[in-house]
Amino acid sequence: VRLDYDISLGMHEVTCGEYAGLAKKMNLKEFGKCENDSLPLSDVTYYDAVLYANRRSVAEGFDTAYTYTGATFDNEGSCVNLEGLVFLPTVSAYRLPTEAEWVYAASGGWKPDSGWNADNSDYRAHEVCSAFIDGNGVCDMAGNVMEWVNDWYVPFRKEPVADYVGGIDGGVLGERVVKGGSYRNSAASMHLYSRGDIYTVTSVSKAEYVGFRLAFGPIRSPMW
Repeated sequence: VRLDYDISLGMHEVTCGEYAGLAKKMNLKEFGKCENDSLPLSDVTYYDAVLYANRRSVAEGFDTAYTYTGATFDNEGSCVNLEGLVFLPTVSAYRLPTEAEWVYAASGGWKPDSGWNADNSDYRAHEVCSAFIDGNGVCDMAGNVMEWVNDWYVPFRKEPVADYVGGIDGGVLGERVVKGGSYRNSAASMHLYSRGDIYTVTSVSKAEYVGFRLAFGPIRSPMW
């Protein structure tokens, strides 16, 4: 994939502290797993991540990258459905990174053995940026918590493409892509090309070892 635009990506996963601050500012019910403010927010659905991106955009005076007509939440406060969800890649707003963006950023310093993995993590999340930080100031791409990206899980195209934003839908299963591995995975098992988990990942999946980071900015000529 060739990217013909600038990328703005969070240096680390969204933290518990960042989420708690926004929730307090906007009078929102908190969700997910948090034990201290410096840990990555985890145990969130894809829909939770989308809502956080939209709310942060609104809080900072931007338009939103996602539209929907209705939302459903479970007893723990996590979003389990966004009816009529549409991603608007050309809008200047916070959003989840595309898989291509995520891989491009991660490839600048991919060192799974230097991150939090099954060999050194005690099988728990650690404070963001407390392990390896690459030359661009980006951390925790490999290990700590696995990360949602924006794409549906569809087969790769065989030919080179530009500004790719994934498939138009997730097919029968509605699978989503997660990247990076987590504190539960061995360093040897983490690969840039890996796209899933041990279970089928859909928009309502959540786990204590899955979080997300945000991207910002428009994709002017997106290719689906």
